[in-house]
Amino acid sequence: VRAQVVGTEVLGVDATLPVTIDLLAELDAVTSAAASGGIVLRRPPGLPPTAAAHLVEDVAREHGLDDAWRTRCYEAFWTDGADIADHAVLVGLADDAGLPRTAVAAAIEDRVALLAIRRRFAGHRRDGVGGVPTISYDRTLIPGLLDDADLLALSELDSDA
Repeated sequence: VRAQVVGTEVLGVDATLPVTIDLLAELDAVTSAAASGGIVLRRPPGLPPTAAAHLVEDVAREHGLDDAWRTRCYEAFWTDGADIADHAVLVGLADDAGLPRTAVAAAIEDRVALLAIRRRFAGHRRDGVGGVPTISYDRTLIPGLLDDADLLALSELDSDA
């Protein structure tokens, strides 16, 4: 199988949680494939709260830069060990991805938007979704936040193999 989905736990809480054995197993399963593609995955010291990063994602989507944001944020966390719970770090990463700093800073501080994100997380949990998957396709790691058309295209590529 060329394509598989690997889950990453996402919780809507304001606390860094310990790394789980399941996450370590998932990292072990993709580390060599990532390394062969030039991506160094490191064991994170913990799993930070990600609600603010999701608020930045919303700003990125509004500006057509959601792919650039996800790539920069994932790289910063998984390769560089960045503290993506730190709002100043998120603003800097967003700036790297080409997002307007003022819009990002305002979104991160928006308590109503934060509540909406947490409600969205809770709705996903009720539907059985425990996190954002990473898709491993033909030795390439792809963030799992694909729209339906892209996911369908990816599945058709796999069926052509």
